[in-house]
Amino acid sequence: MHLRAESSTIASELRTRICMMQTTGEVITLHEGAIAAEFGVSRTPIRQILQKLAHERLVETRSGVGTIVAPLNPAHRERDLIVVKELLRAASICVGDTPADMRMLDRLASAKVVADRAREDAQGYLNIRIEILEITSDFAPDPIIGDAIRAAQWRHIRWRMADHGWAEGWVIPMLRDLLRNGAERLEKGGPAAFYGYLADVEAGGQTS
Repeated sequence: MHLRAESSTIASELRTRICMMQTTGEVITLHEGAIAAEFGVSRTPIRQILQKLAHERLVETRSGVGTIVAPLNPAHRERDLIVVKELLRAASICVGDTPADMRMLDRLASAKVVADRAREDAQGYLNIRIEILEITSDFAPDPIIGDAIRAAQWRHIRWRMADHGWAEGWVIPMLRDLLRNGAERLEKGGPAAFYGYLADVEAGGQTS
């Protein structure tokens, strides 16, 4: 007997599975019926979840094929990193001299706890990166930029999972430092300093 899962839980599980698929060439089809049966729900919420994942560029629909995991194009690897960096810069510019938001500081503090407790493996890496993704997208100065940051960061995470970036010994400690240093910049210089710092770290290739 299947237990019915909440839509947010199903979406989170599907995102994790997609990020754990360390492939850039294979076409992977997602079958609504099979997913619905697995989680004990009807096809309607699964269809809605897949639409949300499509908005995040994690899946796409192809005529005659159905819903597939959005492929990663090796030829666009460097460009995809540039997109993340420049979107973070855009957020830094658009937010102006807005002061630090206590809710954002609280989220960073919570993310630091997650990072400190994370195992130094693929799942631990993914958990930290999701925390960073949620903060940078949820607190973006414009919802369009926020949506774009979310999609770009999901793709960036998938690239790093595909090339085993999480396995490099310095990566998870660096992400912990990023959260600590990011919080300091947010307190001192507001969101503009926070987003600018993240863009600089991405540009330097020090984060993952």
